[in-house]
Amino acid sequence: MYRLNEGMIDLPGDWHDRSINVVSSNLTGSGASFTITRDEMPWGMGFGEYVDDQGKQAAQALKDFKIHDRRELKVSDAPAVEMECSWVSKAGKMHQIITTVQGEGQKVLILTASVGGAMSENQKAEMRRIVSTLRLERGKG
Repeated sequence: MYRLNEGMIDLPGDWHDRSINVVSSNLTGSGASFTITRDEMPWGMGFGEYVDDQGKQAAQALKDFKIHDRRELKVSDAPAVEMECSWVSKAGKMHQIITTVQGEGQKVLILTASVGGAMSENQKAEMRRIVSTLRLERGKG
């Protein structure tokens, strides 16, 4: 189990902690990575508006940013939105599954699964499995 302030998540045993909030599937940094980011929605903004706004900001900031799929779900009994997207970085094409989870109050937790190139169906399934293991601890972080 990988512990974070908001709770814990079940990562594969062979993943390596790359920093406080970034984990990778191997030691070299290439391959898959999983980033956990915290944010707060601006005052008066609803969760759906926040997710929409983040997508617009990404489209403006990232080269050839495209959202391929978007779906609403629950993660740890909290509302969440998953966006599968791609964009082109200096190193080449990036494929991501970004899951934004509504926390307490205005807090959000953004779980970003990334691979260079295209994510295989098995990789997508494993990244979604990892996200599904998140267990939020209310009143923490």
